Amino acid sequence: MTTSGPTAAPPSLLFITRKYPPAEGGMEEFSFQLFDQYPGDKWLVAQQGSDWQLPLLAARAMRSAWRTRGQVGRIHLGDALLAPIAPILGWLGRAPVSVTVHGLDLTFRLPGYSRLIAVALRRVRGGVIAVSQHTAGIAGARGVHTVVVSNGVDLPRFTRLRARTGATGERSALGIPEDATLIVTVGRLVRRKGAVWFAEQVLPLLPSDVVYAVSGDGPDRVRLEGIASRDPRVRVLGRLSDDDVDRLLANADVFVAPNLPVERDPEGFGIAPAEAAAAGLPVLVADLEGLRDMAEVCGVPTVPPADAAAWATSVLAAIDEPDRARPSRPVRDWSVVAGEYARVFAGLTSVDYSGSGGSTPSGRSTANTLSVIETSP
Repeated sequence: MTTSGPTAAPPSLLFITRKYPPAEGGMEEFSFQLFDQYPGDKWLVAQQGSDWQLPLLAARAMRSAWRTRGQVGRIHLGDALLAPIAPILGWLGRAPVSVTVHGLDLTFRLPGYSRLIAVALRRVRGGVIAVSQHTAGIAGARGVHTVVVSNGVDLPRFTRLRARTGATGERSALGIPEDATLIVTVGRLVRRKGAVWFAEQVLPLLPSDVVYAVSGDGPDRVRLEGIASRDPRVRVLGRLSDDDVDRLLANADVFVAPNLPVERDPEGFGIAPAEAAAAGLPVLVADLEGLRDMAEVCGVPTVPPADAAAWATSVLAAIDEPDRARPSRPVRDWSVVAGEYARVFAGLTSVDYSGSGGSTPSGRSTANTLSVIETSP
């Protein structure tokens, strides 16, 4: 490997996370991709089920830190909720411990939680990494210094979708009319994602040939299905397979992330709209929280949150002139993100680790060591 500065191997990594596939969500995607694409030797301790199993995960993490003692140069925790065990892991593993913070893991609604986590994060000696400037601001307000490394996307997967755009029959496979103008949202169906608000407040302002399709599951699904029972232009698709999500994005006309401000429930970054941007779609996101970071990274327009008229105007403009809402900057691949993590871990800014490991086009890791020490279903 040739670089313009010092040459060093990426620090070997013990990665510990409570969010990992087959569970679905932004943090699960982050955990999978960071571990899969990390360019050095690596070990994984992952929880794949309920947070009720956190004590078991903590015990496994401590055992793994001891077992890999002297073999890892860095222990990294997938989110702030794990920060209280960082000092113990560092002592057991004799390695610096760092944490990624996402947003909601800093503000979770539980009495005393935010204060406890802030204290724990201030005791993390190996550094705290925030996924966006907004998340860094939340941490900073609690006295926690962070380094910002923005999230990425599985770029090969989503850029391939551009060749499938408008493929005959793909819409009908999802139960969507071939001649409709298709507006899409993908994500967990909770209030802050704004899907219910968009269906109730914005869709009535759009032409009759517009169909709003929503992929995902969560507490707001029942409300969305109630709206769909009254308005056939709303299609609630539920949780889709990756193949069906790809089909949906390849056939969409506009992707929207119409998030609403909800106290103590922030959007840390916005991986789903970044994936839509990588697929070459016109993308509109609410001008708030971590979506601002996502929009800046990808070069897509923002729209004032909770302003139905502004959203209707922006959607119509994206339909009429789609190129103006397509990403104007390259979307970051997870391999680039993992390379940045390696540089942060190493404490070097001139070593380029991106592309020196991670996934091949088939998605299989090629790191020297890939060892899943513990997973809990």
